[in-house]
Amino acid sequence: MGRKAKRVQKKKNSRMGWIVVVVVAVTLAFVFSGVSPFGRSKGKTRSFYVKGGENRPTLDPALFTGMTRAAYAAAREYPQVLDQVYCYCNCDQPPFNHVSLLSCFVDNHGAG
Repeated sequence: MGRKAKRVQKKKNSRMGWIVVVVVAVTLAFVFSGVSPFGRSKGKTRSFYVKGGENRPTLDPALFTGMTRAAYAAAREYPQVLDQVYCYCNCDQPPFNHVSLLSCFVDNHGAG
């Protein structure tokens, strides 16, 4: 193997080493912090856990137009699916206290 080939191989090994170090560091950070980004978290840290159990009816899609109407129609047609999806607009916090994405469509919150 020539000098150039050895340098290229050494550079590839160095990159792979850094990737491994970063992955291990992130994993250890989650383990030692007690935070689970995709499950229930015991601390004050937010998680992506969905409570579900929304039983209020969604608003009539006819009250809206365009994409908003389509979103409310989908919520009305597939409530069991939306009740299993986490909403990323922080509406699970006060004052809304929503239990899932479906909660956004029981009032005009889903309209923006």
